[in-house]
Amino acid sequence: MSSFPAASAEALLGAFAVLGMDAAELRRAAHIEDRPAAPDALLPYGAWDSLWAEAAARSKSSALATAAGFAVPFGSFGVVDYLAGSAATVRGGLRALADHFAAIASGFRLELADDGTELRVVNGAGGSAMSDEFTLAVVVARFRRLAGSGFVVRRVSLTRDAPGDDEHVSLFGAPVLFGAAQAALELAPESLELPLATADPHLHRTLSLLAAQLGLGDGISDIELAVRSRLRDLMRQGHLDAGHVARSLGLSERTLHRRLGESGQRYQQVVDAFRAAEAERLLLKGNHTLAQIALLLGFADQTAWNRAFRRQKGMSPTEWTTRRRRELGAHVPLLGAERRVETSEKVEPRKRDS
Repeated sequence: MSSFPAASAEALLGAFAVLGMDAAELRRAAHIEDRPAAPDALLPYGAWDSLWAEAAARSKSSALATAAGFAVPFGSFGVVDYLAGSAATVRGGLRALADHFAAIASGFRLELADDGTELRVVNGAGGSAMSDEFTLAVVVARFRRLAGSGFVVRRVSLTRDAPGDDEHVSLFGAPVLFGAAQAALELAPESLELPLATADPHLHRTLSLLAAQLGLGDGISDIELAVRSRLRDLMRQGHLDAGHVARSLGLSERTLHRRLGESGQRYQQVVDAFRAAEAERLLLKGNHTLAQIALLLGFADQTAWNRAFRRQKGMSPTEWTTRRRRELGAHVPLLGAERRVETSEKVEPRKRDS
């Protein structure tokens, strides 16, 4: 990842100005020229990192990225803002945002769960915790503005370390999990069908056609998203090898490895990241026993998963869940083994090795 859209830098500078910071000084310090004439202009990625570093050095807030996300004026992201804002409902707006996010970001994408209740940040090579946090804050701010107080965030997951204060919880208005494997928002199902105040069917159709013609949303991480879209079903069957995934995508295994390499990723890297995030998601939902989660993650049994989890986290799944429940103020349900619930996903035993 060597460049990013200049429009994103302008949006961030606008947010810093709203927060009372000297945007002109930050621009000079980060070596960013005056607003570019071309709407699709690119800047070297180092300028994005420099801009955040310079702002952080001038701020005392532990939640600068979140505050900046809430401060970005609507319309700063151009057609993507209006495309999401003109959708009929929150669900439609989130889908439009996820589909076309590559137009305003570089090196990471948004992934919307099939039921719409979870929005995840999928990082490619070079993603940062600061960008993840900023992105989720922008999303929450946008849809609170467009859908009103009925837009409810159940939980925010951030990859950064815990700051030691409650500023993030106060801004997001929801429990915040720090040190997560993947940045994500969990939304209340009833929020998805809320109408947007700026809904405009004609404008939405027009902008959707324009976005398709301009290729907004195309990006080198498309292959990673395609792999991730197959992993959840395939790993439950024990088919995590690259050959199975490649065939499910209509590709040869060699082509799959090549295309992932072109986006700065390795196959096992994608699998490990997906598995880690999926493990956290299932543990936090509390709808399954540990043995069921192990099978859903493609492990032969709970023992194999426990060993892998402990290698990665330095603690067992039960210890991790207990700690997170304490950090989130008991907003994490008890594990299925502890409260005898019906599983929402059928899990068949397997004898396949992990």
